[in-house]
Amino acid sequence: MKTMKFGMLIALTIISVQGFSQLQFGAQAGFGASTQSELGNISQNNHLCCGLNAGLLTRYQTNEWFALKSGLFFNQKGRQLKDENEKYRLNYLQLPVKAEFSAPVDADKNTRIFFATGPYVATCLKAESEKSGVETDIKAEVHKFDAGISMEIGLAVPVVKHKMLFSLGYDMGMTEVYKNREDLKNKSLSLNIGFLF
Repeated sequence: MKTMKFGMLIALTIISVQGFSQLQFGAQAGFGASTQSELGNISQNNHLCCGLNAGLLTRYQTNEWFALKSGLFFNQKGRQLKDENEKYRLNYLQLPVKAEFSAPVDADKNTRIFFATGPYVATCLKAESEKSGVETDIKAEVHKFDAGISMEIGLAVPVVKHKMLFSLGYDMGMTEVYKNREDLKNKSLSLNIGFLF
């Protein structure tokens, strides 16, 4: 009898989750500032390197307050040396997988604040250094893959039957960027705007 009740409880839970679940697709773009430094060190006395990010996102909502978010994004990361006129710019194709938690901020429960976090993996598409206006291809000196933790806080605002997203994101790389240096990891902060259909 207890087994039967437990089974019915699981079945009702699955049905309720499936009834609420919805898959959404959208697009996102933003502007970011990045650097490369040791783990635990924010900037290592370097200037920030500015870049763009853009891509497609998908969101699978299981209930009112929890969703899974992923996508495929083009990200520009790098660093600019403080004491030298030298800049390193790396372009990545990045895949994050984040758990999103949200709560309403208005009485109608339409506008929601959210926090999302999870791992990301990325592959390097292009890597260049620039010094005194001269660009040099350094892709052979860069590890092909990057991985780390991605975090995001933002606001989801309803627009007709869709959602506009405004967010602040932070990526903290956990793997080494360069083959000849063992202490530098990617770190980037970005302001983003997105739209879910």
